[in-house]
Amino acid sequence: MRTIRLLMALGALTIGALTPAMASGHQTTGDGSPRAASAASRLALKNPCSDHAFSLIGGLWSHTVHWTFNAASTPAGQNVDNVEAALVRSFDNITKERNDCGRPDKVSATNSYDGRTARAPGINKNGQCSGSDGKNAVGFGRLPAGILAVTCTRRFGGFIVEADIRISTRFDWAATVADCNNQELIEPTITHEVGHVFGLGHVGERRHPLLTMSTQSDGPCNNAASTLAAGDMDGLESLY
Repeated sequence: MRTIRLLMALGALTIGALTPAMASGHQTTGDGSPRAASAASRLALKNPCSDHAFSLIGGLWSHTVHWTFNAASTPAGQNVDNVEAALVRSFDNITKERNDCGRPDKVSATNSYDGRTARAPGINKNGQCSGSDGKNAVGFGRLPAGILAVTCTRRFGGFIVEADIRISTRFDWAATVADCNNQELIEPTITHEVGHVFGLGHVGERRHPLLTMSTQSDGPCNNAASTLAAGDMDGLESLY
């Protein structure tokens, strides 16, 4: 009898240290060594356009990613229109390969925002994948302490067929830099998560903190991760 296995991968962006359990499903760079960074690594720390590290979760999309936003889950006090616009920018940051390195967009991946939905992402309050309906949704919800957002990707063979993103309601969010007052920004956080949606894994924080796909936030009101570094682009270009 032939069987088909549905594989799941979970990725989380944190404000503190990432535990192995939180990183399950992703290939990550070997960052645990206490050795000093090489000269090349020290240069990369100063210039994200010189850091070519990336990892992959094992899978890619064969078609345009259609996604929706569970607007009703937006926390009180947030402007839903502004949050929605930040999410759209985040997806485009990945598929349009937006960067500050002067590199042209060579990524063939595409996305389409299909509007608001009542569907919640298939991720539970513990940050675990829960349920599958063949749709891709972004929404807010409770997550464990220290976790900004979680992405769950579902794969069929070598292809990603579904992805959901859950954004933590434990944090105070800002949708734009102009409106930010010691808050976490939605756009860099979700740009990181959309990287997972399209097949990118984590890179280690200690050696690669300036890459969008590093494991930790750059801090309140810091929008740097909204534009891709060299390794982020290299990874996407290797897939698309």
